Amino acid sequence: MTMSYAVRISVMATICAIVVCLTPAQAATESIVIGGSGLPWESGGGEIAATVITTETTVDQTNAPGGVVDFSPVDRSGWIFPQQADTSDNILLNVLARGGQVFTPLPSFRTLEANFPNMYDGNADTALEVKAESAGSSAGAYGLIIQYDLGATFGVNRFRFFPRNAAEDMPSQLFPNQRDFIKGYELFVNDGAPESVRDGALIWETIALEGQNEEAVVDLRIPTQFVRYIRLKSLSSVGFEIAEMQVFSEGYVPQASYVSNIFDFGERAILGNLRWLQEKMGDPVRSQVTIRTRSGNDPDPVEYTRIGVQPSGRVVRRGATVEEIPIDAPWKPASEVEDAVLADLIETVLDNPDGDGRESLLTYGKLPLEDRQLITLDNSSYFKLDKAVRSAIRDDLTNWSAWSPPYTLNGVVDEGALADVATGVPIIASGTRRYFQFRIDFINETFDSATGLGALAFDVSRPVFADSLLAEIFPRSAILGEETNFTYAVLYTSQGEDMGFDRLRIATPLKTQEIGTVQILSPDGTVRDEADFTNVSIVQTPTVNGNFTIVENDSSGFTMAFPHVDQDRTALRVNFRSTVLRVGTRFSGVALNEQDLAFGQPLEPGNAADLSRPEAVDPDADPIGTPAARNLFVDVPVINELLVNVKAEPAVFTPNGDNTNETASIAYDITNIANPTMLKVEIFDLSGQRVRTYSHLRSSGRFTQEWNGRNEHDKILPPGNYIFVVALDAGTGAEKISGVVSLAY
Repeated sequence: MTMSYAVRISVMATICAIVVCLTPAQAATESIVIGGSGLPWESGGGEIAATVITTETTVDQTNAPGGVVDFSPVDRSGWIFPQQADTSDNILLNVLARGGQVFTPLPSFRTLEANFPNMYDGNADTALEVKAESAGSSAGAYGLIIQYDLGATFGVNRFRFFPRNAAEDMPSQLFPNQRDFIKGYELFVNDGAPESVRDGALIWETIALEGQNEEAVVDLRIPTQFVRYIRLKSLSSVGFEIAEMQVFSEGYVPQASYVSNIFDFGERAILGNLRWLQEKMGDPVRSQVTIRTRSGNDPDPVEYTRIGVQPSGRVVRRGATVEEIPIDAPWKPASEVEDAVLADLIETVLDNPDGDGRESLLTYGKLPLEDRQLITLDNSSYFKLDKAVRSAIRDDLTNWSAWSPPYTLNGVVDEGALADVATGVPIIASGTRRYFQFRIDFINETFDSATGLGALAFDVSRPVFADSLLAEIFPRSAILGEETNFTYAVLYTSQGEDMGFDRLRIATPLKTQEIGTVQILSPDGTVRDEADFTNVSIVQTPTVNGNFTIVENDSSGFTMAFPHVDQDRTALRVNFRSTVLRVGTRFSGVALNEQDLAFGQPLEPGNAADLSRPEAVDPDADPIGTPAARNLFVDVPVINELLVNVKAEPAVFTPNGDNTNETASIAYDITNIANPTMLKVEIFDLSGQRVRTYSHLRSSGRFTQEWNGRNEHDKILPPGNYIFVVALDAGTGAEKISGVVSLAY
């Protein structure tokens, strides 16, 4: 590893003084901190430089795309914020360093581009000269368009441009050209937002139009607005020059990004929690940060491709001609591969012009990781290719996960909890990976509001419990709101140096009512150990049956403990009853080890076993041990019902103070509601008068509302029949279900 180990060891020592660090013979737990007193933000944190895709065929190695992250905010040592403008700084001076550019879209004026840097170099003695003899057009300077991409969006409030020796603050005695100012111009801006683009073209807003300019120094002040692109158009054929084009801004930039370096753990690792410190400036609701992560099996999350020789199956029509679109091939040409066997594979299969490009891509994807890395295009080999052969650069979704959804604000902690592995939010990861990266996006709606980060920490545990833990659930379809008998299987594979596991947590949409048989199967399929919890109450836990224990059972899932599993190809099977309330419910799982209960290894979906039953056949056709992305999802037929299983229990209750039957529980299940939605439970007497109302924000789940027979004023109501109404009003529809509950004494 190339990252300063002194820094990481220092951080590790600090954390070990606070949390328990296990011995190397067990699990080694590490919390890595970036920012604050940890690794400097400027270092990127990880060992491998970040590669950021800038265009379809270009990349940049930077931690701050656009260059608008402030690594030294005033009074915030060790923090990062979106860049705050100095109103006296010309933001055009660093336009190229930010990834911006200055050019003309008109081919007739392209000869001038070599001198464009003269107008944003801060040198009073250089200028862009646009004279009739140099403009490359018979019209002289008329119609010249200069377009500026600032490289990022800024809150711009001032533009200034002038010839040499015209501005008092930039004198140039060598070139008395102050009369060579632009005689007519139009100035346009665009904020770079997606809605400011139509059919791939920028929608320009004119902010200044002057057909007969008489000012040598054009100084335009506008109400502050977000600007990414600027266009200056000459409306006169009279020659002119621009010594300096200046653009000034104020406040925080509206968008900024920080991308960490790639962290190399040296071996596959289990990722724990993620947490960070943040602080808001200005209006707290007008700014935010989003944090995403990804993990991979190789050191480069970028995929480089070249134009392949085989068809992709897609075509494009050019007039009357139909042309086949070739594949984007992520592998090197055979001549660039040293391994003779792999070079032959490329020449005879992957680049065989008579082959099918889709089949070649599948063949490439199924190669062992070690072989794939030997032939994969990398940064160096890609840019050695002729430009005409280079194809798209994109995120590598073969060896890396996609960027995760943004983490919730549950990851925000105070400084004292930054070293606590129990705080924060679990890192979203599929299985174990050796490489890891995070990105932070800052978004500000106003110029005076911003959110900054003080430090970010995440946890890593090694060694892993297994080489892989494939899991599946069966059946993979159920009736909405009805209890279903499920079997959950986990296949353990190991290369002999893994820790193994002795606990399993399965996520369920509701609290599990019953667990049946649990078996550990040896590699030959024989039962190594088992327990049967059928008809055993699991309301109170732990519940022990022989060598197996139901450690906990709650509304989000259940955890089981069992004899240690560490033999390659051992399988675990768990039978249980559960209810599905949403389309596409994922029964995720995590393996745990008694030596390191702070971290769990996520299960990966795949074909873990043949789970066929007399009444249903396991649909998996691929060999056992094959990954399969949908194998942990259970689908249900799409129905319009949002409320199911609505009932009052008991139907008759007696709130007379004898501590028996004192309340009625109005139970209901909400289905297919992802976001919290208003739900009301209302009680009416037989005259139609509402006597009690309960209101809640609910999403999919199983709920109960207790009613004690009293009205809104806590007065006991007379005996009789009452109508209860459960009403849900969601964006996808509204639904009401009513029933009768009886109050007696």
